[in-house]
Amino acid sequence: MSNPADLAHAVLLRVADFVRALPADQLTALADGTAKLAVVDRTRAARPAAAAVPAGLDVDRVRADLAAIGDRAAGVRYLADLKLTVAKLRALAKELGIAVPAKARKADVEHDIVQWTVGRRLDSAAISRPPAPRG
Repeated sequence: MSNPADLAHAVLLRVADFVRALPADQLTALADGTAKLAVVDRTRAARPAAAAVPAGLDVDRVRADLAAIGDRAAGVRYLADLKLTVAKLRALAKELGIAVPAKARKADVEHDIVQWTVGRRLDSAAISRPPAPRG
């Protein structure tokens, strides 16, 4: 059955069977737009759940500590002292609003966190500093 019209007909029959079995409150939610139907491809493997930030780690404290650090090397040492796994570092980066490449190694994740917290602030300060008087 590769004809698009036949496929659409088969899909609509399955959707009709599904919708017919829904309770009234769910039908109402679909009708008024507060609920929606979604297509889920069951042939794809589910992604593993992302690691959560460790329970003992206060993200706001880490954010404040990184904001107070004055150089990149100290920022890297600070993150290393936390002794987080790559998964936990990724979770921390996510909580800090920092995108990390999927295949990034531990050092890369640490570098990205330091760059976007300490490094960007230092770069901005250096750029906005008035030039030294010549003379």
